[in-house]
Amino acid sequence: MAVSNALNNRGGVSAETREKILEAAHKLHYTPNLVAQSLRNAKTHSIGVVMCDSSQYVFTQLLRGVEHAASAANYSVLLANTDQNRAAEAKAIDLLVSKRIDGLLLAAPLAVEKADVQRLRSLNIPYVLLMRSSEFPNVDVVTNDNYLGGYQSVRHLYETGSRDLFFITLNSSSGRERIHGYRQYLAEQNLNYDDCYTDSVLPQIEDGYEAMKRILALGHRQGAVCCGCDVIAIGAMNAILEAGFSIPEDFRLIGYDDLELTQYLRVPLSTVRQPIYKIGTEGVRLLLEKIHAPKTPYQSVVLQPELIIRQSTLPGAQQDPHATK
Repeated sequence: MAVSNALNNRGGVSAETREKILEAAHKLHYTPNLVAQSLRNAKTHSIGVVMCDSSQYVFTQLLRGVEHAASAANYSVLLANTDQNRAAEAKAIDLLVSKRIDGLLLAAPLAVEKADVQRLRSLNIPYVLLMRSSEFPNVDVVTNDNYLGGYQSVRHLYETGSRDLFFITLNSSSGRERIHGYRQYLAEQNLNYDDCYTDSVLPQIEDGYEAMKRILALGHRQGAVCCGCDVIAIGAMNAILEAGFSIPEDFRLIGYDDLELTQYLRVPLSTVRQPIYKIGTEGVRLLLEKIHAPKTPYQSVVLQPELIIRQSTLPGAQQDPHATK
């Protein structure tokens, strides 16, 4: 009992005895049996993370935020990838729960409808949605303000003089929220989003490339392209330059996310920066609050995006006066 109290920094032993026990543990290279502790305490000090596609650049920074925040709280992270497949997502959740995780983070999940949330609740472990909101109430969520980010991006294109607008969007809850922002700004200018060319694709470079080729195949030779994410914009940029057009002289182009590589492209990409790393750390914070105090009220944390202006929309521009810090 004295050894256990000393190693776990509990009372019941004198300072002298505790010092001797710790010295002996050090000499014997003793490490605590975490499995035995988890069985005794019904806690594993591990959290599960389900990602829709860990190969996407956007999730690298998110996972860093999760791992740093979890490590600081002495929690380990178990990762499962679903390759944007709903069945694989459900299987990944079940697998992580079987590992007796203390809580679950779902990064850009596909399943956010009422039935999906009810299933998560039936697992009886805390969970937090990252980068996706849910219309179902009483869910812990961390997102960026996609509506504002969408509004900022199309406003910037309009203010640079663009009137021929093309939208290559994401078919997801965050993508739809950005579209609401597009619609609102255009309505304020007495324009209709539905009158613009739109295409919905997956967040992949190849999809952005093919979508832009479809625009060019229609005979368009100038305009502004608003992309649902940076990887779509990278594909669109390749198609524009490959066809012999210039950016931004012929086509202006804006993305969303502000991936690190976007400033190093052949034409540095204007984009909307979402605080991806902070989404990860905030997700861990909410999850740990729920783990330690299950009756903590549900929270919806909405972080602010920032418009980043580079040469793909306005040569020589360093910043946008309307940027949200």
